[in-house]
Amino acid sequence: MSNWQQLYSNTVIWLILITALVCYFILFELLFDKNKNDCWRTKVDSWLHTLKVLLNCLPLLGLFGTIVGLLNTFTQMSYGTMDQQELLSSGIADAMLTTQVGLLMVIPGWVMLAYLKRKFAYYEAISLLHYEQNQEVSCVQN
Repeated sequence: MSNWQQLYSNTVIWLILITALVCYFILFELLFDKNKNDCWRTKVDSWLHTLKVLLNCLPLLGLFGTIVGLLNTFTQMSYGTMDQQELLSSGIADAMLTTQVGLLMVIPGWVMLAYLKRKFAYYEAISLLHYEQNQEVSCVQN
């Protein structure tokens, strides 16, 4: 079975890809929003925890796929229809593919999430600074 066929037929890989695409869509939407106003900060604040959880699920889904692949390999070995060594080596290679996909999908997401957190903190600080300046001006006027 070729690598492309493995990718298309593996349910766990599809789950990893769909979860990663949802995370990337939300991250891109938040990162490239032109208006960094109070509404944007509220939206980012509401998504930060969810994005962190979803991104952290990706390598765990990869490990889950590895376990499923290894269980399938050992099940096929118990039937004894193929050469055991060939079956074991190809089964382990297939199983490790999900771990690789999970890690490949999560690393750019972690980088983008860290950048989003940095942007969020920057705009929070600017907002707080403007608020404090407005408070000082209103105190001076009174």
